[in-house]
Amino acid sequence: MTLSSVENENGAEPRVIGDRERWQAACAYLFFFCFYSLWKGKNSAFVRFHARQGFVLFAAECAALLLVAVVDHTLGRIPFAGLMLTILVQSVVYLSSLFLSAAGFIKALLGKRWVMPLLGAYAERIPSI
Repeated sequence: MTLSSVENENGAEPRVIGDRERWQAACAYLFFFCFYSLWKGKNSAFVRFHARQGFVLFAAECAALLLVAVVDHTLGRIPFAGLMLTILVQSVVYLSSLFLSAAGFIKALLGKRWVMPLLGAYAERIPSI
């Protein structure tokens, strides 16, 4: 069993985090598996932290997919410019989702707390479940 340490919220001495907690936290960044992490991580502040971020990322991905569908069905109908705009919006949405999911997954596996850019502030507003 590999152990990793993470600092507490108040910056006190590090607490040891086991493999199970790190994998549960990493699963939070895999699309709808954030619900699994919310369910299983009730006793671990580390897992809850990553599960909340995973939930916010999941909600943002769902909203972004809706935005992509709206852009595709409205502005995407314009012959050339609409196609280019749709490709640009899809590329930005899909690559940013992939980057944030991969970075969060890796940070959770390493046992580190990582606040996502743009979405991390919203994750802290979600009450503990």
